[in-house]
Formats: sequence, C-alpha cells, structure tokens
Amino acid sequence: MRFGTYYFLQAPPGTSHQDVVQREFAQILLSEDLGYDTVWLTEHHFIEYGISVSPLALAAAIAGATKRIAIGLAAVILPFHEPLRLAEEIAFVDLLSKGRLRVGIGRGNRPIEFAGYRIPQEENRERFREILEIMVQAWTQEKVSFHGKFFTITGIPVLPKPYQKPHPPLMLVCVSPETIQMAARHKWPMLNSILFGPVSQITQSRDIYITAMREAGHSEADVQKALQSWGVSRHIYVAPTDAQALREAEAAERWYQQSLARFLVPENIDAAPPALQPQFRAIADRLKTVTWEKLVEETVLFGSPEHIIDCVYEMKEAGVGELLCWMNFGGLPHDLVTRSMRLFAEKVMPRFR
Repeated sequence: MRFGTYYFLQAPPGTSHQDVVQREFAQILLSEDLGYDTVWLTEHHFIEYGISVSPLALAAAIAGATKRIAIGLAAVILPFHEPLRLAEEIAFVDLLSKGRLRVGIGRGNRPIEFAGYRIPQEENRERFREILEIMVQAWTQEKVSFHGKFFTITGIPVLPKPYQKPHPPLMLVCVSPETIQMAARHKWPMLNSILFGPVSQITQSRDIYITAMREAGHSEADVQKALQSWGVSRHIYVAPTDAQALREAEAAERWYQQSLARFLVPENIDAAPPALQPQFRAIADRLKTVTWEKLVEETVLFGSPEHIIDCVYEMKEAGVGELLCWMNFGGLPHDLVTRSMRLFAEKVMPRFR
C-alpha cells in the first residue's frame, strides 16, 4: 500500500495567503524526507475552500526541489483549460520531474468555478471528452487535428512531448456510477474521496469498477493493476492519544465541512440550470445529516497511531492502492500538521510495508 500527502491550500478567514502557500510547500518537502510516496495537488478557484489555482506551477516547483517523491494531480479540471496549452504544460512538468508525474483528471462540480470561468456547468461532460482527446493527440501525434463542438484545430505541432511514453499515467476522479464505468472502460485507475459518510461508499465504487472492467473484456491482471493505483483521499490527524486528536482537530474539521457545503451547493439553487437543480438539492439534503459524531464514527481518521492503523487496515482490505492523507484541512496549525505527518510516517506506514 502506498501513502501520499494531499494539498488544497485552504485559507480560512484570518489566514494569510502567503503563509498558507509557504507552510504547505514546506509540508510538501517534508513529505519526501519522511518517506511518503507521493504528494498530491488539487485545483480550485474563487473560494477559500482551496487556493491551489495552479497545480502545475506548484508541481514544477516541487519537481525542482525534490529528487524522489512522485507528484500527483488530483485533479486537473479539464473544462477550465485550453487543451493545447494544458497538454504542453503537463509534458513540460513531466520532463522537469523526469517522469514522476501522475495526472488525475476531472470534469468539475463546483458551481462558482464554472460561473467564474463563464462556462455552463451542464457542458462539462462534452468539454471534458474533447479536451482529453486533444491532449492525448498532442502527446502522441506529430500534429493535432480535431474538429468538435467546442474546439477546432488543424495541423498544429505541439512540443514538447512527455518524458513518459506514451504520456503520464492518467487517473479519473470518480463520483457517479457513470464516471466509474468510464474509468473502467479505459483502464484508468479511480480517484475517490471520503468527505462525509462511511467507508462503504468506496467499496461500492470498487465493485462497480471491477464489474465494468470485466464487462469491457479487461483481464484480471488489468483489474488488479488498476486497483494497485486506486487512490482514496481522507482527512487524517494523528496525535499521541485519541482524545487529544479529536480535541485538536475538531474546529478545523467543522470549518471544513461548512466550507465544503458552500462550495458544493450554490447559494440559490433555483437560479441554477434546471438540469442541475436535483443534484444540488440532493447534496444539500445529505449535508444536513452530517454531524461531528457521525464524522468521527464513519469518515475522518482522527486518533492515536494504533487507532489509525486499524482504520488503514480496513481500507487496505477494501483494495485501496494508495491513501491520500489530507492532513492540513481547515487551517490546522503548521506545527500540529507536521507532528501528525511524522507520527503517521513513523508509527503507521511501517505496518503496511
């Protein structure tokens, strides 16, 4: 089982954006020193939920400051990007890192981001498919030619080509059964998150994925290879005792849950596109059921190293290939985050290696 640390660059009220960027970059460098396998970067815009607006710029900085650790994007939101420029930048970072880059891709589901980029959210599936096809051409063909609904490109040479051939490994952010099935058909490993609710939600995703891979004619070896790269993110906070961990992490987790609700659901659902209103209402209804007690029972991994080991074993038994340890949620102080990182690396990771 592999372990990575995960970075959103969250900026609760009263925090300095400069401090957020500098301290999380320091945590990224510490991850290599502590023996984590990967650092994972996300992309978000227009809200304090995450100011990681340019994961590729951050990835380039990491590539230049580290030697060993892999760099994962979880994920690049394709509809927000010009496809040729994005393909160039991914190839450039892959070269700079000498092939340490892994590229998670997603359609996006945050209303404010689509509003900010002036892209109708209901177009995200079609834009995703067109941009991905163009990017793969850019990495693998001498020239790109494409004629679609949103993009028309005729005979454009795209340089540089990636370090990894034919291109960096792709992974897909999976929420809906349809997206899980799409990932399975292409043999792309899944990226999942446990933000609220029980671990059973990822075992359900796993079962849908395995069934879809088999129905697509992929071999059992392909299934196992994909699961070995299956990444799941989860809030983790390790302290010397369970009680101390819960006490120290509670305020940050409560802020995070409030921020997540503001990010996932538009302020006025009735003003959203009619096709999207049912899903927004369903998310809003589900979020109303979230309590601190249920989060501790089902969702977050807060506790002593011994407690965390038991919880990680549960994920290992579910088949998770890599745990994306999101340790700096909700503005947790830097010293507490780094202590948690060290405890996890020294007390938990060795039990799974």
